Amino acid sequence: MDAKAQISALLKQLSEGVFEKRRILAVALLSTVAGESIFLLGPPGTAKSLVARRLKQAFKDGKSFEYLMSRFSTPDEIFGPVSISLLKNEDRYERVVEGFLPTAHIVFLDEIWKASPSIQNALLTAINERIFQNGDKTLYLPMKALIAASNELPAED
Repeated sequence: MDAKAQISALLKQLSEGVFEKRRILAVALLSTVAGESIFLLGPPGTAKSLVARRLKQAFKDGKSFEYLMSRFSTPDEIFGPVSISLLKNEDRYERVVEGFLPTAHIVFLDEIWKASPSIQNALLTAINERIFQNGDKTLYLPMKALIAASNELPAED
């Protein structure tokens, strides 16, 4: 099967049972293959999170991370909590990242503009360079796609 037929079959599978979302699924898949992030803007109920969940199915053993941001979100909720035992016993500030953004292939961050500036700054390196500084270690992220979404544009301030 040639590449065009494979992609067509994959898109058909990803959009199965979903009405009028094939184009956005195709754009999301294209951005993933290109190694780029994508931002989805639209009112509630327009399948922004569904796109990310379906995209995960395109990857064998793909891990995903999904989070709804708010102004009260903390870096621990996105990047993982600080390991208390390492901090206490070895005086090392290191996060437990398993199950959080640093170990995910597909990342979906909803209401991205509501995140605090500290989270947005930490996300810049993850998005642009696909790395995360965990204590004195540099983690190379397996992230294939970051899908950010919002119901509204950011405030002007």
